[in-house]
Amino acid sequence: MLATQGRGLTGLKNLGNTCYMNSIIQCLNNTAILVTYFCNGQYLEHVNRSHSTRGAIAEELAAVVRALWSGQYRFIAAKDLRSEVGKHQRSFRGNEQQDSHEFLTILMDWLHLDLQFTIKPPHKETLGASERAWHEYTKSKESLVLRLFYGQIRSTVRCTVCRASSPTYDSFSNLSLELPPAAARCTLADCLKLYLNGETIPGWNCPNCKEKRDAVKKLDISRLPPVLVIHFKRFYVDPKEYMCNAYRKKQTYIDFPLEDLDMRQFSLHCPGNPIYNLYAVSNHYGTMEGGHYTAYCKSSVYGKWYKFDDHLVSEMSSGEVRSSAAYILFYSACKPS
Repeated sequence: MLATQGRGLTGLKNLGNTCYMNSIIQCLNNTAILVTYFCNGQYLEHVNRSHSTRGAIAEELAAVVRALWSGQYRFIAAKDLRSEVGKHQRSFRGNEQQDSHEFLTILMDWLHLDLQFTIKPPHKETLGASERAWHEYTKSKESLVLRLFYGQIRSTVRCTVCRASSPTYDSFSNLSLELPPAAARCTLADCLKLYLNGETIPGWNCPNCKEKRDAVKKLDISRLPPVLVIHFKRFYVDPKEYMCNAYRKKQTYIDFPLEDLDMRQFSLHCPGNPIYNLYAVSNHYGTMEGGHYTAYCKSSVYGKWYKFDDHLVSEMSSGEVRSSAAYILFYSACKPS
């Protein structure tokens, strides 16, 4: 392991089709607040042994992050983290290619459980519907991961006859967006509008009319997280080959902003800053069965973009960040000016 050119610019050895894991780790390794939390040892105050993972996932990820930021190595092998992950999820044990989005989603839930701490519950009578739903979800169990990555969606079903509506709330650690059908190019805004725009629900049991009515379902972001993670649904089952369960991939080029993503038009009056800057991208090349993952990350130390391709790390230009391989985007909310 040769010395690297700078802290945080350390690669990850491929341990046998683990590029999906390496890509996500490098994106998280460039999440500045999370890096500080692991490197200064603050996470040790919150390690929770009472859940199935017993704090081990958080401890192993922290060890990897500290090694990546030590400045001592050109690349490292995250064997212990991979082993611990495989203990709790069978699909991550072998040498078969896995999906980086699935890994990220499960990892977020594990880390939240591993790093939970209890807060004083608020007086529910003083809370609005969104806040009540949020505290019912967290059950006064918080974590830095929850505070950083988790947001909330409000789903409203409205009767087309009497106009009565029924809102429900769900949490998310990432937004999973469909791509416009048959489009060679689109924008992130196109995908967000497609996700949030209303859809008709025939035969909805309207509680006000007391009979089945057509209704419209509309989504709104009711809580924006400080770190907004966006996943593009590039993989789909071809209807002509659904019996074979053969997945195809959309190679759509998605134009997304590197700076000043304005989420105001896609959200309710959320607390916090709705303006975001991009700092990491998980890319996927090839097919689901025989593909490869990389990460593009903007260093918070050097202010430059770098390509992380398993053990290889190289500087890149910001003009290369957008591509038809972009699979998961990591945005950080701008600090209020």
